[in-house]
Amino acid sequence: MPASGCAWTGPFSRGRRLRARTLGRRRGTPLGGGRSLLVRGRLLTPAGLVEGTIREEGGRIVEISREGDGEALDFSGPGLVILPGLIDMHVHLRDELLSYKEDFTSGTSAAAAGGFVLVGDMPNTRPPVNSLTRLEERERLAAGKALVDYGLYVGVGPPEGTERLSLGLKVFMTSEYYSERRGETIGALGYAERRKRLVVVHAENPKLYQEGRLGMAGTPEAEAEAVREICAQGLSRLHLTHLSSRAGLEAVRGATCDTCPHYLLLGGQELGSFAKVHPSIKKKEDSDALLQAISEGKIQAITSDHAPHLPEEKGDPITAPGGFPGLETTLPLLLTLVNKGLLSLEQLVKLCSTNPARILGLEGFGSIEPGKFCSLTVVDLKAEGEIKAERFHSKSKFTPFEGWRVKGKPVATIVRGRLVMHGGEILEKPGWGRNVRML
Repeated sequence: MPASGCAWTGPFSRGRRLRARTLGRRRGTPLGGGRSLLVRGRLLTPAGLVEGTIREEGGRIVEISREGDGEALDFSGPGLVILPGLIDMHVHLRDELLSYKEDFTSGTSAAAAGGFVLVGDMPNTRPPVNSLTRLEERERLAAGKALVDYGLYVGVGPPEGTERLSLGLKVFMTSEYYSERRGETIGALGYAERRKRLVVVHAENPKLYQEGRLGMAGTPEAEAEAVREICAQGLSRLHLTHLSSRAGLEAVRGATCDTCPHYLLLGGQELGSFAKVHPSIKKKEDSDALLQAISEGKIQAITSDHAPHLPEEKGDPITAPGGFPGLETTLPLLLTLVNKGLLSLEQLVKLCSTNPARILGLEGFGSIEPGKFCSLTVVDLKAEGEIKAERFHSKSKFTPFEGWRVKGKPVATIVRGRLVMHGGEILEKPGWGRNVRML
């Protein structure tokens, strides 16, 4: 397996790495041979940065102390910080008929390598996940393959019983289910609202959206018009995903929203078909507006919209599918913003852990506190490197960020007390990841 998605330099020493890797480690068993796990280092807690030791039992944090007795998984050292486990609310793990692009094992390996303890898988698979039967099939598939925890969204279809296994309803306003089968969409929205379920929406006007689909730049008004329309429904748990424009952001009313690194960093650049994505990347002023909105708290989350394809599928701007991998680039890009002073580490945690946990209704995630799951992301703020897609754990080995210099990386991913990734190496077997609706 590749070591990581970047070629790295920096102060993360081999000695510390070996100590963390070998402490009581047996594949398929908890660290410490079933004993309580201790994790020591600089912790970012609700009270701020503190030096301390986390004690874990049964997958949960039971105590945080200044000093812990016994050997610990020690992440003390310059630049190292232990964060609450990061959550990516929006990924496409493919599998089934699209397994040549990605599957649950390769996709969750990419998540672990990228520092994510939990991902939310979108339902536009082949075949689509749009019923309880399809959710159950998807769950059986994921249960034996996932390395990190996951949630499943369900698309528009017969909604009865889907709340048992799904994070919420995903609505694609660009699709025939919205424009041509509007009655079915309204029925699914009503079912979700009666049960106070989360509704996640890809908001673009279907007609205006076609410009972006055909490889053109797309228009911010396609997003803004759709945002206004769905916000007018008055849903109690509405979340607008991957906002790409100032106009779309300004149209948000009574909803939470997220954006992605490519909308923050790539606006106004000529990037070609490899950066084709839906919604399309807009102008530099849109990127600037989104960055400003993050600093003002108007955007609640950042997601990767990890959408893997094969490089050979992306060559033609007309026929190329939208999207590119993002699980292994998101955190290094955001940590680079932290190092530049454009984002604080506390803001990063809110955007990628605390707020996603709140939006998804997952009380066991989002902070380092007793009672929460011992799911942690360890980062090295001082490590410098260059993004190289050939080193990705994902099957999709290309990125519009190829060659970008970054500062800051994930060095360890702990999922419910298990060290799943360390130093870019995947240590856990497929099957450790669980559906968060079943935890």
